[in-house]
Amino acid sequence: MNEDFEMPQQSAAAAESEGRFGRDVTIHAIFMRHGEKDAAGKLTDVGREQGAARGAALSPKDAIKAETATVARVMHTIQEVVKGAPHDRKLNLRENTELNFPCSDKFKNDYAAKGEAAGDWFLSFGKEKPDAETVSPEESAEIFAYMVSHYMDMAPRLYSGSEVDWVHGTQQALAESLLQRIMIRDVDGKKVTGFEKMGDIGGTLGYAEGMDFVVKTDEAGTPGIKLDFRGAEYDLDVAKLNELAERYAGKMKDRNEGSGQK
Repeated sequence: MNEDFEMPQQSAAAAESEGRFGRDVTIHAIFMRHGEKDAAGKLTDVGREQGAARGAALSPKDAIKAETATVARVMHTIQEVVKGAPHDRKLNLRENTELNFPCSDKFKNDYAAKGEAAGDWFLSFGKEKPDAETVSPEESAEIFAYMVSHYMDMAPRLYSGSEVDWVHGTQQALAESLLQRIMIRDVDGKKVTGFEKMGDIGGTLGYAEGMDFVVKTDEAGTPGIKLDFRGAEYDLDVAKLNELAERYAGKMKDRNEGSGQK
């Protein structure tokens, strides 16, 4: 497995015939919230310890790579995760603006004032923006679906037998927007997609808590996906995941074409 997790320049057919790529690959796309913050929004010493403990709790794999929102407390948390991880190969941390939460100052104040009800309040907007400057829950789900879908596309390109952790630092109630649309739960013996309230899944992510989207390929190189969350494994609505991801990809294409980028 090379540093960028990219398949060398050869045809997919040649790679498949050799069996060197795509078989029995596992990617753990872990999305986690920052650690404890103080009144000023800075990561506390406890928050740093939470990040380090989260990293130490990971199982050793071939490598760990990390991406983070461009928010100091998130970045510092993920730095501690990588530092504390037992992996021999720790690749460079990368800032990813897609993990940010575009929002207005008014939204920040309103969200903070809601306390424990903030997550449900945000999700209640559905496809509507809380205000012109703030992303909607639906838009948030599209962004995260696009990132998760990316790993399903990537897995068949990695060396066979590879297992990697890809940690993403984010903020509360964002990744949960995706879960609300694709998570399949067993409720009274019936399969139910999504949830009404955060309490249905145990509440919003706590400090330095995460969710692990596990992408695995089989011996034929076909990828599948499960969710490991709070000690349980869940199936996902892959069709909905792909729908959300494709919608975001379309928006990105429109933006690039509008700005003259290719």
